[in-house]
Amino acid sequence: MASLRRKVIVNPASGNGRTGRTWQETEHFLRKTLGDADISFTRAVKDATILTSQALRDGNYDHIIAVGGDGTLNEAINGFFVNDRLINPQASLSYIPSGTGSDVAKTLGIPANKQQAIMRIAALLTDNSRQVLDVGNITHKLLDDSTFTGYFFNVASFGMSGNVVRHINRASFLKRFGGTAAFYVASMLSLGQYRNTPIHLRIEQHDTLVLEERINTRLIAVANGRFFGGGMIIAPHASPNDGAFDVVIIKDLNALETAIKFQKIYTGAHLSEESVRVVRGTRITAQTEETVWIDADGEFPGKLPLTIELLPTILPFI
Repeated sequence: MASLRRKVIVNPASGNGRTGRTWQETEHFLRKTLGDADISFTRAVKDATILTSQALRDGNYDHIIAVGGDGTLNEAINGFFVNDRLINPQASLSYIPSGTGSDVAKTLGIPANKQQAIMRIAALLTDNSRQVLDVGNITHKLLDDSTFTGYFFNVASFGMSGNVVRHINRASFLKRFGGTAAFYVASMLSLGQYRNTPIHLRIEQHDTLVLEERINTRLIAVANGRFFGGGMIIAPHASPNDGAFDVVIIKDLNALETAIKFQKIYTGAHLSEESVRVVRGTRITAQTEETVWIDADGEFPGKLPLTIELLPTILPFI
């Protein structure tokens, strides 16, 4: 097994606190399987970003393992970058899913069981095997109208999905029922509240204009991974290392039409609907005169306008 200097960053609050309650058992298995590791716990939002960045800047670690939900992984990914460049190009990231949705794990084929996920990391280390993943750079407005730039791995979306994530964050008790149920209930709550919004959407692929339209839309998802929303297969053909996003556009559906067609997203069958369109691209901009919320990797970062650019095959992942 390759010898790496390992930092494990744990979000004990993820999975409605289950990660923290079961950590002693998980840590024992991790050390038994992977060997020595320095373990740090997050206590507040963005802690995983800070801890990851510090570990990589200090030069003491070349393997970061994030333990938590997709939001924890998202924060760790943000800690790998400064100005679209890796702090340590030799460092790799791994993920042990232990959250509400764990949609990234489904895309990457990581077992939901923590011990099995640890065994998977050990097997890849033994084979000296790793992937190099695409990452999205996203610039958008915060709630106070200031501008923020960050990174995401899985899916960044806007429209009704942003409202869904707001519901979940405001009513955290939903997470007690698990990712799929939490997102489903929040989606049903959002159906009657969200009004389709005209959005000016521009999609380019390697400096070639692919689409530029003003679209009255319910949801637009910029997908690097296949799953979001606790198991919805929003982009069945997306790949995290193929050099492009799948941009899924769900057009002007009313609440009843959305409710009827909603179940198809769980199987990926929604792509056959006339109201759904998929466009490939590497740079996406979206603007609107109205307030439209964003969801990025299951988190609630802010609102439109936004610009998203692909950083191809950049992040080493074990």
